[in-house]
Amino acid sequence: MFRWETNFAKDTAEISCRKNIARKAHCLLEVITMKVVTRFVLRFLSFCLLFPLSLSTRVMAQEPDLIVFNGKIASVDEKPLFQKGTSPTAGGVFQAMAVGDGTVIAVGRNEEILRLAGTRTKKLDVQGRTVLPGLIDPHAHRNGFLPEDFPEVQQARVQIPPSGNREEVKRQILEALRDKAAKTKGGEWIILNPTGDVARELILFNQITRGDLDRLAPDHFVMLNETGSGPNSQIVFNTRARKLLERELPGFRYFSDQDIKGDGVNVSILVTQDVILKGKEERYAESLKKMLIRLLRDGTTAGGSWAMRTALNAYMTLDRKGEMPWRFAWIFCDGSYYNGEGFYRRFPDFSLGGGSRYLWSFGNGEEVVDSPSTGLCTTVPIINRELKERFEKSGVDTCFLNNPVKRATVKDQIEYGRGRQYHASGDKTVDLLLGIIEEIRRETGMTAEQIKAKRITMEHLHMVREDQYPKLKEYGVVMGNSPGFMTDSLNPKKPDNVIQNFGEQYLKWMMPAKGFIDNGVYTVLAEYGGFSGIERMVTREVCFTPRLPGEGEIGTEKCKVLAPEQAIDRATALKMATSWPAYYMLRENEMGSLEVGKWADFIVIDRDYFTIPEKEISDIRVLLTVLGGKVVYASPNFGPIEQMLFKSPEYYGDAQLASPTTTVGM
Repeated sequence: MFRWETNFAKDTAEISCRKNIARKAHCLLEVITMKVVTRFVLRFLSFCLLFPLSLSTRVMAQEPDLIVFNGKIASVDEKPLFQKGTSPTAGGVFQAMAVGDGTVIAVGRNEEILRLAGTRTKKLDVQGRTVLPGLIDPHAHRNGFLPEDFPEVQQARVQIPPSGNREEVKRQILEALRDKAAKTKGGEWIILNPTGDVARELILFNQITRGDLDRLAPDHFVMLNETGSGPNSQIVFNTRARKLLERELPGFRYFSDQDIKGDGVNVSILVTQDVILKGKEERYAESLKKMLIRLLRDGTTAGGSWAMRTALNAYMTLDRKGEMPWRFAWIFCDGSYYNGEGFYRRFPDFSLGGGSRYLWSFGNGEEVVDSPSTGLCTTVPIINRELKERFEKSGVDTCFLNNPVKRATVKDQIEYGRGRQYHASGDKTVDLLLGIIEEIRRETGMTAEQIKAKRITMEHLHMVREDQYPKLKEYGVVMGNSPGFMTDSLNPKKPDNVIQNFGEQYLKWMMPAKGFIDNGVYTVLAEYGGFSGIERMVTREVCFTPRLPGEGEIGTEKCKVLAPEQAIDRATALKMATSWPAYYMLRENEMGSLEVGKWADFIVIDRDYFTIPEKEISDIRVLLTVLGGKVVYASPNFGPIEQMLFKSPEYYGDAQLASPTTTVGM
């Protein structure tokens, strides 16, 4: 801007001189003076821009804790920068970065950043590799535990293999329950986990009921949860278990066995975490921490998800001890099982605010209001006769928002808080959620800007119509694409197989990232699986290998490009995985890009994200994961790395540690 203004002033002086010959000598002096002043000012500004402003003003008073140098550091800040060698699509690209107190305090060329080093500054030579902001997954379900740490849960489980024979599967389930009850003390849990479509339909069609479970194990708590069919598998409890759940989860009494059938994964997690493991938060915290450390190799440094009583207490324990392996934003979700209608009116945004750099709340939600595995809530008729007959026979409503308890809870969450992570897998669910927003506006007079400030989010997005874009934009709804679910459209056993069950012409509605962006709808990646998910959004190619009977030829991979017109470029996909999710998680000013003043969360990868072939993006391997300037994962392929660079010895893993006498990165 300054250059434009000074050039304008200089040109004006020259024009004025040409028009006034009588003042030629004076004007000539004026022009010369203006040019000299302009040249001086521009050189001064260039010096400021190329050196001091590429550093933080805090650098002068703060010695860096860490300097990362000799890299290709992509800031992903989206702003046009002045440094030479920048990429207009990836933001600034720098050779070096200084970190202090867990934040980026300077970026620039090697020589200027290394000049800032003090006696206590650690140095990390990344040897010309690409450095990116840490990946952010705002829908990352990382609130569980390692099975080996809770043998009491594993001992309660009975696994039952898949079979195509209905009578055989039913007999196996009932015999397994009878045998387990005979070997287990009364008052303990029995968790039956059969696998496959047949087991699923036995529950769905009421061919195994609560009465069967009561008859065979009246003195135990029994959960029959079909697994292996993806999220939200079928579930049923015996009477004793239901009574316990109604005491522990007060809202549970408002849901019949039929209501909860399709919410198997969520309900089973609630049972395991908040009932069976109630009061074991300290052990849970240790197990959670170990699990998170194992997952850091995928490059995700921050994520969000629902966390209920036990998992949330475990996270708070880790945060209180200063032992968080990553940054986690939580939502109090599935509130209808916990809190009846009116709760959010009495306690608006009750979970929002506070927290720390590593743990904070970012709203409330009722995650499963539509299920990608039970079936999509859509306006499009089902063309797969077998699937259509299954739904008609079972009587299951795939539009969970039609349940009055869930709808009332969601309405309160949106009106009085920040509604989060609604599974809007089908286009009708999007309509229902937008309808709730419209209803709130009519009743309260709330403006579109007030709704937008809530940053409501919808997830998975198998089918979103073009005519829904304007309202999504108007209300600022953040749309979370989950490319991992794209594979389901190649699996003949999945209810969300768009091609088979609805028609290939509707693939353009599936996670339409380009359509969202072109129409001003805020969109991110959510529950996307790291670089493999990023590649899918760029290429729109998915591959599927059948593993169960009925899915196709077992072990034979098949691939297909789905709606290539919705593909996005790799720079945009990277923003959807870094800087844009930071907005979703209410921390856009603190994370998501490698800018001065933001948290120093970054990854070093083994190849150049910006130049490799698109189909190799999923092959990228993370060599280093750094959280707040501390290494939390190091691949042995990075090379020797100093121990003092790690957050603690817990994070050494299989890293190639430098000996104390080895000079690394100097």
